Amino acid sequence: MRVDISESAIAARYAECGNSLGWRLLAGPKKAMSGEKIAFIGLNPGGSRDEPGHARYSVENGSAYEIESWAGYCPGQAPLQKQVLALFRKLDASPRDVLSGNLVPFRSKSWASLKNKRAALAYGEALWTSILAQAKPRLVITMGAVVNRRICRVLGGKPDMRASLGWGTVKGFRNIFDGGIHIGLPHLSRFAIIDRPASEQGLSDLFGKDWMQ
Repeated sequence: MRVDISESAIAARYAECGNSLGWRLLAGPKKAMSGEKIAFIGLNPGGSRDEPGHARYSVENGSAYEIESWAGYCPGQAPLQKQVLALFRKLDASPRDVLSGNLVPFRSKSWASLKNKRAALAYGEALWTSILAQAKPRLVITMGAVVNRRICRVLGGKPDMRASLGWGTVKGFRNIFDGGIHIGLPHLSRFAIIDRPASEQGLSDLFGKDWMQ
């Protein structure tokens, strides 16, 4: 199912969702929805409020992972930001040129505290079905079990390999879909696997020739 991906449509859905901490869709410019090679999708925005100056629909002057201050850190220096930026460097991708965003745009302090979670997930899945159908990225990267499953269903195909990431039993997977490759990773805020020597072989196996740097 596809839905309206305009800012007004998402704002209207947010007003109905039962959550009250704001929302955010993209971490970069909206032009990325018109077509970029790489997409990167996380679960939902965290925190306890809309930060002043942090745009809701898109970040038109760069990437939120690079230019924003999160949780009191200098811009780009929060642990998750550093991991995501390291991933983009590995892929030789400019952060602002990656279609990056949240599966569920509604903010919550934790995933467990998000209200009306089932409806929010169904909406997020429909939202990204529409976005990905329009953008047609050739490489889609997701992080976290919930996002990995949902986007795998959106894209279709089946995982053709799993790889140990050198962190206990944690694994990533590669899914071949019509038009590209989907890589499912653990959530990088919990598992700092990028630039970690013990994780390098598994990541190289998953990304193959795209693991450029």
